[in-house]
Amino acid sequence: MSKSVTIVIPNRNRDLNTVRRSIASIVPQLNDTTRLVIVDYGSDIDYQHKFKALLEESFPKIYFILCPTQGQLFHKTRAINMVLRDCTATFFMVLDMDCIAHPEFIEKALILASENEVINFPYGFLKEEESKSLKAFSDYHIDFIGGLTGTAIFNTEKLQTINGFDEFYHSWGAEDADMFDRLERIGVQTNLYKKDVLLLHQWHAKGYRDKKSKQPFHSYLEKVNHEYYTLSRKRNTTKVNLDDQWGLACDPAAYTRLKEPTEIWEFENYQQEIIGLFASLIVQPPENPVEIRITKVLKNNKDKIKKILNKKTKPVLDMDLVNDRLLETIILHYRNRPYFYEYDTDLAVIKVLI
Repeated sequence: MSKSVTIVIPNRNRDLNTVRRSIASIVPQLNDTTRLVIVDYGSDIDYQHKFKALLEESFPKIYFILCPTQGQLFHKTRAINMVLRDCTATFFMVLDMDCIAHPEFIEKALILASENEVINFPYGFLKEEESKSLKAFSDYHIDFIGGLTGTAIFNTEKLQTINGFDEFYHSWGAEDADMFDRLERIGVQTNLYKKDVLLLHQWHAKGYRDKKSKQPFHSYLEKVNHEYYTLSRKRNTTKVNLDDQWGLACDPAAYTRLKEPTEIWEFENYQQEIIGLFASLIVQPPENPVEIRITKVLKNNKDKIKKILNKKTKPVLDMDLVNDRLLETIILHYRNRPYFYEYDTDLAVIKVLI
């Protein structure tokens, strides 16, 4: 039986020079049994235009998906599952957009691939200046070789049997280790390829933005991912995404409707208002798009006097805490719905379209 593989590369705002080097290393290895799909999950609009132009002009045979998910947390697992859910290739691979592949990488990966084994290929990490060089694969100087972090080749059916990658995970962290563990519970072992380095990791600045950006940012989401993964191990979880709503494509029409909310809900960061809002969003999600605005309470002299006199004032929640809790609510209850999120820390205003 001939082997085939689908490779998916999730992307968000990765430097286009890095993108070009990465894709150029893979394209010569594609053929009738090897397919590459790139899923751009909510890069900036201007970036998506340039990204689309780059692919159409330089790599016209590559299939790509542009998701209109600007203003959302990066949802790598959903981007992967969009391709995985209906994949018919024998094997499946997730590649990072910052990789440079050995000229024989895919050929060697397919030779090693098997139904009941996952082969994980570690990265050879490059320093910044080395990453910017254009040279033969063997001429790059590797700074160090990673451990678990890498690219694996999976049997597609095994992934689909356990409902793909767990879509609780947002941003980066733990989704690959979680997959290795869940596959092991159904008899699929993961082995690290150590013979030689077949993938190079290009240096790039950390994409985890600082708090001055208006893009969604949860202050400790990677740590939450890790704790969730730890509990998954303790509970011997195998099948995830149990509501079967995994790998859903993004409906552009739904995102267009999101821009015309039917209502505006305004709140201040008083504790009871925020708790009430969260309860309403969980118990009775709005049927039509709404805009939610949360602004920081401006303390007046009357409030200060009450505090001095030890009289009751309405408790308020820190805006960063409100931000984190609201994003958690979205991850748990709204991750497959269109939404737009913006937190202006300078103005202390959170705006959500949902």
